[in-house]
Amino acid sequence: MVLGFYLVDTIINKKLFVMITLVGVIISLGCSAGTLIVQVPPPTATQFKTPRPTFTFTPNWTATFTPSPTPTDTNTPTPTATPLPSATPTEPPQEAAAAAPVAQEQVAPAEPTDTPTPEAPTATPTPEFPFQFEYWIHDTGSPGETRMTAWIRKDSGPGFFKTLSGFQMEAQAPDGNTYLSEISGSGPGDSTVKGTGDNHNMNTKLEFSPYTPGNYTIFLTEGGVQVSPKLQITLSAEPRQYVHIDFFEKESP
Repeated sequence: MVLGFYLVDTIINKKLFVMITLVGVIISLGCSAGTLIVQVPPPTATQFKTPRPTFTFTPNWTATFTPSPTPTDTNTPTPTATPLPSATPTEPPQEAAAAAPVAQEQVAPAEPTDTPTPEAPTATPTPEFPFQFEYWIHDTGSPGETRMTAWIRKDSGPGFFKTLSGFQMEAQAPDGNTYLSEISGSGPGDSTVKGTGDNHNMNTKLEFSPYTPGNYTIFLTEGGVQVSPKLQITLSAEPRQYVHIDFFEKESP
């Protein structure tokens, strides 16, 4: 029984000793933490707002007027004019005084000249032949013959014309022969296929064999009479060529 009480008392004393020890440790830690908290200096606050500049009032500047010194007039003496000796008048000789003025002979005004007569305007020279021409040479044609086409017309205005009949084209060939085209008709045809680039309106043509290159003299005739200037052309040997000519007469207004 006594042993039991002794064990219980011993256990209680040990628990009490442990609790007292823990309380002392906790109080010691709390004091140490408080000391550390007191020793750490408080953080310094940082000012993030930019200070505004202080405006200093400056009074308006007032100009100070300094009068300039008044110039003093200086009297400049006026030079005194020295009188010149008066000249003694000399009487003119009696001969000069007695001479009477000679009257000048009046000249009659010249008669106006006749106004020149303007020359008559020069008349526009009449062309030697009523027909003029334009021509084109193309690197095409029949391989075995010499070929020339022509369109004979009368122009009454831009885009207005009349195809003329009864005319012939004469060609003097380099071989010494002279060739005549068909007699022109009243309606035009096509010198080649349309849209090929070498096509022209025509109402007469000249074809002969073989193909003869060289220099040609060509002109238009009516009833065997020359009615256009002569045209000089040259056909090449290769490539073979053909020529087209427009003979046109302008209708008088």
